[in-house]
Amino acid sequence: MTVLGTRTRGPTDAASSAPRRAARRPSRRGRRARLAAWRLGFGAAVLALWIVVVEIGLFPLALLPSPGSVVVSLAQELLTTVYWTSLGLTLGGAAIGFSAAAVIGIAVGVLTGTSRAAEASLRLLVDFGRAFPAVALITVLVLILGRGIELKAVLVFVAVVFPVILQTQQGIRNVPTSVLETARAYRVPQALIVRRIMLPSATPSILTGLRLAASIGVLVAISTEVLSGSAGIGDRITSAQIAGASSLSYAYIVTAGALGYGMNVGLAKLQDTLLRWRPSMTGGE
Repeated sequence: MTVLGTRTRGPTDAASSAPRRAARRPSRRGRRARLAAWRLGFGAAVLALWIVVVEIGLFPLALLPSPGSVVVSLAQELLTTVYWTSLGLTLGGAAIGFSAAAVIGIAVGVLTGTSRAAEASLRLLVDFGRAFPAVALITVLVLILGRGIELKAVLVFVAVVFPVILQTQQGIRNVPTSVLETARAYRVPQALIVRRIMLPSATPSILTGLRLAASIGVLVAISTEVLSGSAGIGDRITSAQIAGASSLSYAYIVTAGALGYGMNVGLAKLQDTLLRWRPSMTGGE
C-alpha cells in the first residue's frame, strides 16, 4: 500500500512480519540455557579464585583449606550415618518451625488483610517481631526447652512467621476492589470470598513469603545449632573447627549452603507449577 509515494505496511505485511519477530525473540529454553551458563561461569570463577588464593598462601590452610580437600572430606562424610543424622536433625527442626509458621502466618495474614481492626491491633506486634533477632532468645529457651529439636523449631517459627504474615496480608490487599464489590453485591458469603477469590489471587505473594521463610528457617536452625550446641549441621561445623579439621568444617558449610539453595529452588519450581495459569507472575518462564 502506498500513500503519496511512500509505502505503508498493510495487514498482510504486518501478518508476515509477526513470525519473523517471534523467531528473533529468544525462546524459553534459550533463556534458561544462557542463565545456566552464566551461573556455571560465575561458579567456575569463584572456584578458580579460591584455588589461586590457596596456592599463593594468602590464608593459612587451617583457615581456608583447598577445594580438593573439602571435596574429599564431604565425600567421606556422605558415607557415614553421622552426616545423615545431623542433616535430618537440622531439617527436622526447620521443617517443624516452618510448617507451624506457614499455617499460623497465612491465617493471621488473611485476618489482618481483610480486617482493618485486626491489622491495627496486631501492627505493633508484627512490626516488632519482624525486626527482632530470633537467635537472641537462645539463652532463655535453652533453659526452658533444652537443646533438642524443640529449641530449633521454636526459634525458626519466631524468625519466619512474620514474613509469612506480611506477604499474605499484602497479597490479600492486592485483590482488585471491583472483584470484591461484585462478590459482595451478589451476597457471596465472606468465607467463600476468602476461599475462592482472595486466597487464589494472593497465592503468588504467599508463595514468595514461603520461599523467604524456608531459606531463613534453614539459616536460623543452623545458627541455633552453632550457638547452642544442639545436634545438627551447625554443631558439626563447630566441632570440626574446634578439632582443627577445617576441611571437614567447610564440607558441612557447603552442605548448609546446598541445603538452603535446594529448598529455594524446590519451592521456586513448586511456585512455577502452581502459577502456570498466571504467566505474568512467574516471569513467563
